[in-house]
Amino acid sequence: QPVDTRTPLKSIRAGLCLVPEDRKRQGIIPDLGVGQNITLAVLDTYSKMTRIDAEAELGSIDREISRMHLKTASPFLPITSLSGGNQQKAVLAKMLLTRPRVLILDEPTRGVDVGAKYEIYKLMGALAAEGVSIIMVSSELAEVLGVSDRVLVIGEGQLRGNFINHELTQEQVLAAALSHPNAPDNNARKTA
Repeated sequence: QPVDTRTPLKSIRAGLCLVPEDRKRQGIIPDLGVGQNITLAVLDTYSKMTRIDAEAELGSIDREISRMHLKTASPFLPITSLSGGNQQKAVLAKMLLTRPRVLILDEPTRGVDVGAKYEIYKLMGALAAEGVSIIMVSSELAEVLGVSDRVLVIGEGQLRGNFINHELTQEQVLAAALSHPNAPDNNARKTA
């Protein structure tokens, strides 16, 4: 069904959310605290007329910090005081509060440590098990092969390969990535 994505609010209301690649410029508001960044996308749910229900908001913040295993001494600390992995988990928490049906993760583990990567992968698996569709954009081939059910290879705006990830190899993905975009068999469904 068509979805109006002309504004972030319309996309979110349609159940489509993006966790951007550049979290520092597009995912967080550096001048706000950890908690404020987490609830920013759903702030209207805590509003009562002209006031914010701070108790309800703080309850959601505490639950998300716990669920995401986010390491912070206080939700009131600036988000910039967190490590890259914890900032990324805060951005994920913000989008998860919107209850997305489709979650687009653009380079979700770039610049995060091994422990945070593992937690993000685990969260992706849990969300998929709950019925959330996940589109992961990644330039890390091992990551793509490790967590994806289906792999689309896109280059220069063209679909170059469409694979079901069953024993898919790096060589197959690289061959598709390096192929000419207008080759006749590149848009056919491939299984490995």
